Amino acid sequence: MYCLIQSAKPASTRGAPDSVPGAGAPRLLHIDSDVWAVVADAPLERFSGDALQEELQDIEAISRHAIAHASVIEFFFQRTPVIPLKLFTLFSSDEKAREHVRGRLATLKRMFASLLGLEEWGVRIVAGELEAESARTMASGRDYLQTKKRLHDHASEPPRATIRAANDALKTLGRLAAKTRKDAFPPPGRGRPYVTGASFLVKTTRRGLWRKQAARIGAALAADGHRLEMSGPWPPYHFVSK
Repeated sequence: MYCLIQSAKPASTRGAPDSVPGAGAPRLLHIDSDVWAVVADAPLERFSGDALQEELQDIEAISRHAIAHASVIEFFFQRTPVIPLKLFTLFSSDEKAREHVRGRLATLKRMFASLLGLEEWGVRIVAGELEAESARTMASGRDYLQTKKRLHDHASEPPRATIRAANDALKTLGRLAAKTRKDAFPPPGRGRPYVTGASFLVKTTRRGLWRKQAARIGAALAADGHRLEMSGPWPPYHFVSK
């Protein structure tokens, strides 16, 4: 099962991407009056516990599955409200899948209502990277040594101004979002910049404003040697209960 969608009538599967390797073509499974599951037949010899566990040892195989899984979800997200499900959400039959979803139908319908007209955007801020890069590429001289010393002194604790600038940028973007979820990143280490970021749920009607604000903030950060990376729009991957 890839995802759940909400639609008064069956959504078209024409042009849908290929399923995860080894599975049948994506199809719709009717759950309730306006709720459908996007599913594909998964042959037991390929998706049984032992066979699947063996394939999960191959990072490239996992990547192929993950990309295909996301592609199917994103195809339907362009057409209907979507609740994404985890990779390898498996059931032994259509009826077992229906039974599982129907048991949570009231919760799922509330979730659909809360996600209506919203899309996810991801923002990652790499603070101080340009200064770190300048230290790596500087040929020689006093500036090189001073920059290296500054990076070393703040290797475990970034300057307060750096942290404040990054967090203020996220807060400003958060004012345009319906919901925000802070992402976790490893702490900075020696020679590594400070990285922070968040996922945002934004109204589709505010997409233009969101892009402009992100571009403005990104330009301001770049002027101080930081970088803002943005991706989206995506289905609400980080805002659903699996």
